[in-house]
Amino acid sequence: MTGSQRLVVAQLGGPSAVINSTLAGIIEEARSWPEIEDVIGCVYGYHGLLDQDYVSLAGFDGDSLKRLRNTPGAYLGSSRLPLTKNQFTQIPTLLDQLNASYYLQIGGNGTMYAANLISEEIKKAGKDIQVIGVPKTVDNDIVLMDHTPGFASAARYVIQATLDNGVDLRSMRHFEQVRILEVMGRNVGWLAAASGLAQRSEQEAPHLIYLPEVPFDEDEFIKDVQAVVHRLGYAVVVVGEGIKDKQGNSIGNNPFANINKGSQVFGGAAHYLADKVSRELKIRARAQDLGITQRCFSPIRSELDEQEAYWVGRAAVRAAVARQGGNMVCIEKLPIQGSLQYQTIPLAQVGGKEKEIPESYYNKQAKHVTEEFKAWLEPLLGQWHMKYLHDFPKPQDLHKREVKAEG
Repeated sequence: MTGSQRLVVAQLGGPSAVINSTLAGIIEEARSWPEIEDVIGCVYGYHGLLDQDYVSLAGFDGDSLKRLRNTPGAYLGSSRLPLTKNQFTQIPTLLDQLNASYYLQIGGNGTMYAANLISEEIKKAGKDIQVIGVPKTVDNDIVLMDHTPGFASAARYVIQATLDNGVDLRSMRHFEQVRILEVMGRNVGWLAAASGLAQRSEQEAPHLIYLPEVPFDEDEFIKDVQAVVHRLGYAVVVVGEGIKDKQGNSIGNNPFANINKGSQVFGGAAHYLADKVSRELKIRARAQDLGITQRCFSPIRSELDEQEAYWVGRAAVRAAVARQGGNMVCIEKLPIQGSLQYQTIPLAQVGGKEKEIPESYYNKQAKHVTEEFKAWLEPLLGQWHMKYLHDFPKPQDLHKREVKAEG
């Protein structure tokens, strides 16, 4: 391809606290390549691409790029629009009309699946457009990657929320005995497992963790909770939003269960289980869905996560210019702790697949994560834990004091 061409980028799927760092990396790297005359953003993902609603990103300067890197949500606007076969076939022509030589999709495993289909349609149409997948997801479920940009920041929030809920519930255990926290992650439990790093002793939260990868037994759950409450007087439980029973049925009320899988929204397990605990154990239980804040809370995000997201964006542009279309940028963890390398892997190998937690990371009997999992995750988090008093006062530690009247 000769002459100046355009790079087109779209943000897709659920945002993260660092997805805009990836966009900033793309914008900044594109400027260093004379063959790229402009970076064009699709407004609201596929909606912008199909409706020809675009914006030039050439006007970003150093200050605005810095602010972009520190902004949660998707700056361009995102989309979960499930594309039809006819829409897939339209995309090569739409990109060609934009004079695009490079097309980058930022997203998770569903986005990578679609990117592969778009790449194949472009080949069929005989267009010379390099399609590159740029990974992001708080779920950490993209296969063949050590970890995904967005995950570590969400993990930090989950850990902090679990730690704080544990301290709060411990102080209120004469009123409320059980708190069940529901965590994002869809069909995998990486974020739910991350909560385990909040626990510094067996007495502290979380006391029980349930992952979607392990079939959920409601009777066993009730016995587990009862045992913890009997021992400590309270229990903090973390459940992945996608937990299922042995038959594959979702736990709890999921009003979105029957819609298109790519747009499926999970939820309801914590409320269902809190009600079950209250009814069967005759104690107070509260459900706490950590909600969307998990993926967008910027004050506590991981510095390493932000830097990786930025460099993934830059690596994606380099892959595109090197004509590595049909691939996704991949983070590979090297044997030396903390060292990383950016590779490319075929979109066909990652699209639509989910990376589950290894069995060695979770103790099914204890309902908790292993030391191996903690050792893997800790370097991605950085130093950030707040300092708390570890022990609450006991009656024997309190001493009456004489109070003398004034005057």
